[in-house]
Amino acid sequence: MRNATITTILIGSALSMQGCGTLMGAGVGALAGQAIAGNTTGTLIGAGVGAASGYIIENEIQKQERQEREILRERERGYTTTESDTRRVLNEDGTVTETGTEVVHSEKVEPGYSGLPQ
Repeated sequence: MRNATITTILIGSALSMQGCGTLMGAGVGALAGQAIAGNTTGTLIGAGVGAASGYIIENEIQKQERQEREILRERERGYTTTESDTRRVLNEDGTVTETGTEVVHSEKVEPGYSGLPQ
């Protein structure tokens, strides 16, 4: 009964807490360690490895979600990119001739506006 209560508390905490990857990883690792080794040492090693793995996986998921939110924010705000290519040539008389191009691309999506016809 005691183990069932502890398991229920851990699972409930994992489902309600933000940052639960470590806790869930530790639980899965402990179960796997117990199943493989069949002793306390195996359970503790499994819990440690599972906790570390859960932490790493959760951080990667959160990083990806932050990147996706940033992309959506950029789309809402619009964006501008600038590309420039400049060449300098030293002439025989000692003067410098500078030539180049600059391309600026800006985009802002407004509701109800689809742009110019193509």
